[in-house]
Amino acid sequence: MSFISFYTDESGFPAYRADDNRYVPLGVWFVMELRNSPYQCLDLLALVDDAAAGRSSDGEWEGEAFHCTVTTSGVTVQNTILDDQQGTYSLAEVRQAAEDYWRQLPEPSRIPADLADWERTWNRPHPYRGRLF
Repeated sequence: MSFISFYTDESGFPAYRADDNRYVPLGVWFVMELRNSPYQCLDLLALVDDAAAGRSSDGEWEGEAFHCTVTTSGVTVQNTILDDQQGTYSLAEVRQAAEDYWRQLPEPSRIPADLADWERTWNRPHPYRGRLF
């Protein structure tokens, strides 16, 4: 069983369940910032994979309500609206959560277009191509 799981609620919105309250900032970050967007999830997957593979020693996610720092040693999540909503996670934890989030995204028919657009925008193949999709 994973430490956090994602699903689409009865209204079609992303939601999460966490085994431990320490994962609340991670869950809120994902459902608020990634929403149902394959493109946003592609960004996160690449950011984490680049750090894990040593292609980038650090990266940042600046969203509507979260600032996150991704380094080779882990991921720091900070809600910019609710100061007490913060956490630090290993790359492995965030990678597993991002992969699980990807798998629950609705409308898989949109994913190839988002992937092609992502690769054109960043002028490189997505690091998960051939692994997760």
